[in-house]
Amino acid sequence: MRRTQPLRTLALAFFWVALNGAPAVWAQTPETAAGPSVDASQSTEPAATDVANAAAVDPAATDNAAETANEAGAPPPVTASASLGAWQDPASAPSEMVNLDRVLRSMLLDGTNARDRAVIVGDRGHILVSESRREWRQIAAPTRTMLTAVTALDNDVWAVGHDQVIIKSKDGGLTWTRQHADIQSEGPLLDVLFLDAQRGFAVGAYGQFLSTADGGSAWTVQAISERTGAAVTAAAPNAAAPTAELDAADSADAGLASTDVGEDEGDPHLNGIVRTAAGLLIVGEAGAAYRSSDDGASWERADVPYEGSMFGAVGLDNGSVIAFGLRGNAFMTADLGRTWQRMQTGTQASLLGGSAVAGGRAVLVGASGTVLLALDGSTQLKGLSFPDGGVMSGVLPLAETEFLVMGENGVATYQPKN
Repeated sequence: MRRTQPLRTLALAFFWVALNGAPAVWAQTPETAAGPSVDASQSTEPAATDVANAAAVDPAATDNAAETANEAGAPPPVTASASLGAWQDPASAPSEMVNLDRVLRSMLLDGTNARDRAVIVGDRGHILVSESRREWRQIAAPTRTMLTAVTALDNDVWAVGHDQVIIKSKDGGLTWTRQHADIQSEGPLLDVLFLDAQRGFAVGAYGQFLSTADGGSAWTVQAISERTGAAVTAAAPNAAAPTAELDAADSADAGLASTDVGEDEGDPHLNGIVRTAAGLLIVGEAGAAYRSSDDGASWERADVPYEGSMFGAVGLDNGSVIAFGLRGNAFMTADLGRTWQRMQTGTQASLLGGSAVAGGRAVLVGASGTVLLALDGSTQLKGLSFPDGGVMSGVLPLAETEFLVMGENGVATYQPKN
């Protein structure tokens, strides 16, 4: 039986929109949400979008992508000179410049801070940037596929998404080129991490593991099983002995998380990759985790003592990592997954995004407006709520008690009341 697509994508894309690349389902404007402002310098009229769409495609990048596509037997990208009535592959078609207010409330999945501005990515290749983190403008992108994750080093920014798309900006998100795409890939890329300006990794569905040593000009495509030795599936040595109640809950979660990842099913979905001073850690489906202590040259299993999926991880500035996922489950490790501690979240809402906060702290977000704060050295998380956020998949700290959240209802600013 064919396995399901990544549950994280399912949750964030209303289960079927994201998987099939169907037209976006635009969320209604929250009645009480602290919505972002529209940059007055950007027209909200959809007129003249053909010109903007044509400008989104860098000619050199288009030529390179066409050569790569031809070698792979894939259709070449459509250029601005192509017939406007012709079907365009979303991976290579330029994004559409549409009503900005509509984009601000569309499905936005992740964000990052470049040196000069914040960058947010989401459905249909939408990219938003803001220097103030208050007023936003849409930026043209060389793809119309869903972008699921974004990362930045100084003003170098990379975003990944469906169809194994990887795009890069060298100016803090203002202009973009497409580095890689494969419309024959089985599922989306779900996270991206760069160690420096040259070395980076992208991970995704069905164990996809991509690496580059030249800033993304060329990407090596592998499965995580090709980078590891024999799988180690035993629970962590210090994991608490599971109770009958915990076993029952984990078994139920396993069914929801599509954990049939045995030899007949291939590699697990890889949902997140983070870096600490000790090394790198990948988390994913069915409690699968992998660590590397040599900057990604080799990997070994570091599984979480839980059978459900971890949808992401946060690397803290104290060297610890928090992995979070299905049904409010979260675990902390201070040794790259050799040992794990279960965290007390106080919720069964799935956790889908997170970000580090200075001082060994973190903020996590998820379904049903869930917001959790993790304090330094504590396994007890403080529960908050932002109902207007809906299903949230990304968060960026703005201040000590102010956060930028993104998800099914777009982007908004959240300030806890207590």
